Order: sequence, then structure tokens, then C-alpha cells
Amino acid sequence: MNDTHDTAAPQPTNGRTTNRPRESFTVFLLGLHVNAWYKPHRWLRTVRDFRRMQVELEADPALGLLHSRTLLSPRGTTVVQYWESTEALMRYARASTHSGIWRDFHRDRDGSVGIWHETYEIGTPQAEASGRGYEALYVDVPTQGLGAALGTEPVTRATHAARTRLARPSREHSRRARGGAAA
Repeated sequence: MNDTHDTAAPQPTNGRTTNRPRESFTVFLLGLHVNAWYKPHRWLRTVRDFRRMQVELEADPALGLLHSRTLLSPRGTTVVQYWESTEALMRYARASTHSGIWRDFHRDRDGSVGIWHETYEIGTPQAEASGRGYEALYVDVPTQGLGAALGTEPVTRATHAARTRLARPSREHSRRARGGAAA
């Protein structure tokens, strides 16, 4: 396991502790799911790309990553990241390393490996037009996480970008705003 900013194995704390308060932050879960173990030339590249981005984030605290932890499973990995803000996360997503990896993943995508992410804004609203405070994207993975809890729908032009998925109100909220009853 890899914990950002930790160079040695964490030592247990005696007694009960809690986190220091913070007005807001963002939790970002991301992962990869191997669908075809017999095609390591496809999924090993994605594993390498995940690691490359993690090393870059660990090397530069100014990018906004507060802490990270990688969890391994039989079919892939899950990375739990804590960010200073959604804006810091979005800036990194638009930066050359991530955007290039994302472009290459889609160009070469054949279903051998899937990737997913879920973003959760915690605390006070982080943007003036903030909607739900969470969003998710799943590409070639089994239904899981928010998708399993709330259901999924195809990505459209209106839901193509994470920022727009974060800002859109729930259907129930939209019905209430128009004066209709919730379903």
C-alpha cells in the first residue's frame, strides 16, 4: 500500500483520535478493473499510468493532493485520494499528464481494462453553481459504488464532463423546482 507523504509504515496511535476540522475538501475514489487477465499488454499500461500520476502528485504538494491510499483487489486497484478542493482536482485532470493518459486510454480502449472514478465534495459548497456535490464515471467496469446505489445512465453531451455532472441537480430537485411531485 502506498500512503502519500508517509515514508515509513504508519504506527498505531494509542487511544482515540479524530481528524482536524476543515471547512471543505474533496474525496476522489478511482480505480481500474481488469476484465481480461490474458491481455496483460493492455492492462499493465493502465497500472503503470496510475502509478505515474501518483508519483507526480506525491512529488508536488502544490497540486492539491492531501493524502492518498491504494487498495489492491483480485481484479484491480482502488485509490482513495483526499484533495484540498474540487478545483485542484479538476486542474490536475486538465493538466498534460492526466489528459494525455485519458486520451490514450480512450484511443486504445478494447474492454480489457476498465476505469472508474467517484468524486465527493465534503463540507461547505465549493462552487457558486454547486449542485449535488458528487459525480461518477464508469468505463468498461461492472456496476459498483454510486452506480450500484443510485443506478446508472449513459453519458451524454450534457454529462460528458465531470464539472457538469457535479453541477447538475438531481431529477427530484428539478421536479420540485418546476413545481412537480417527486417520483
